[in-house]
Amino acid sequence: MIMRAKILSALFLSLIMIGAAFWSRFFDNKPAAGLATVSSPSITPMNDEAFLSANFTDSSSTPLSTTDMLSRQLFSDYADLKSKGETSSENLNYLAERYAEGIMNIRPAASKVTAIEQLTIIPDSAENTFNYGKSMIAARSKYAALAKEESEGAGDLNQEGFGDFITRAGNLYLASANELLKIKVPASLARNHLEIINDYFQTAEAMRTIAESSDDPVKIYAAIQTQIRNAKKEDELFLNIQIAMSAGGIIWSGNLNQ
Repeated sequence: MIMRAKILSALFLSLIMIGAAFWSRFFDNKPAAGLATVSSPSITPMNDEAFLSANFTDSSSTPLSTTDMLSRQLFSDYADLKSKGETSSENLNYLAERYAEGIMNIRPAASKVTAIEQLTIIPDSAENTFNYGKSMIAARSKYAALAKEESEGAGDLNQEGFGDFITRAGNLYLASANELLKIKVPASLARNHLEIINDYFQTAEAMRTIAESSDDPVKIYAAIQTQIRNAKKEDELFLNIQIAMSAGGIIWSGNLNQ
């Protein structure tokens, strides 16, 4: 809890500072109508869509980054509280929590979303489940090996090299998702298989975001969190396959010739 409080405080202070610097570049502009006013912790925060779609107008033709948008909105909320004399610890903690949760909930849209109708679904049987599991082991092992090769061949990465490396890693997720689309899946595992594929598509997009958003730290952080969540979810989804195979008397292993 202490560590979380420190993280929230650091987030709050850093975005206030970024917002102050950003605000100074647009000093003549009034804050956009509709910015949330935080007067008490009982107020319901904006949903994710509203949180990210505030209508900011400025004299520059350069689109605002996610970091600029959030920092400007946060600074406006803080300034509003300050003008009302409502900068109590309770209100500031709520404001920090609201923005922290908003950032954590930013997820890059998948470059491609698969529907259940796009899968080749076959009847449930011990043989079909075994063949499916064997195909999934092969695909996962193949791309794990390719990822290892990329990592070992990356060497000492500078900023440009890091972006290229992350892009290639994202391309591996994209290729894996497209390969999984071709695998025949037993009916009882179709939804699970669909989630794995869309997990990979979203992770590929998160990797692309990380590689291309060097000037947008909030967007990068959100993409990293997406990748972390998806990696954990991937393990859970593959565990579901293992359980289904075990229920049919099939032992999951990396040995494709079992």
